[in-house]
Amino acid sequence: MQIIDEETYLSINGAGRGSLGDAAFHKNKGNHSDKTWSKMVQEKAAKDWSILELREQLRKEYQLKVENKELRPPTRIERLIITANGHEDNESVQAARRLLTKRGVSW
Repeated sequence: MQIIDEETYLSINGAGRGSLGDAAFHKNKGNHSDKTWSKMVQEKAAKDWSILELREQLRKEYQLKVENKELRPPTRIERLIITANGHEDNESVQAARRLLTKRGVSW
């Protein structure tokens, strides 16, 4: 049985959160005409909707695989261990390490 969380499953199958939106769209339209800008926004919105539909389909698939015991979401301790193995300057990593040390778990 493979241990994988839902968001990782979605990302592996091409529907990660990083695919949604566009960081540059918050800026002004620059030298684009209204028609061109509108078309660009509509195309990006259509792409985002298709990704959201794929995410919903993959969520159902993930839940089905969990119910059929093909996959298993990680336990809280397993998630903490994954986080604790991150970069030591991150506050979340430090907190995960403190929690695991307090519970006597070696990460």
